Amino acid sequence: MIIYKGYQIKPHNLHPMSYIVVTDGKGGKIPAILDSMFTSTGIAKATIDDYLSVKGVKNGEARTEG
Repeated sequence: MIIYKGYQIKPHNLHPMSYIVVTDGKGGKIPAILDSMFTSTGIAKATIDDYLSVKGVKNGEARTEG
């Protein structure tokens, strides 16, 4: 399991060669863009980054990396 920017990336129970993204901590709804299976942790991380960049723009916030 990898914790990345508030999300957990972990192997899928039924498909161990695939990864899923869940929220880190107690509950929380997973965004539709992250509710999928990924073939690598790198693709999952990139999708999380994309989601967070769009979320920041939608909320009128300037998101910076660092």
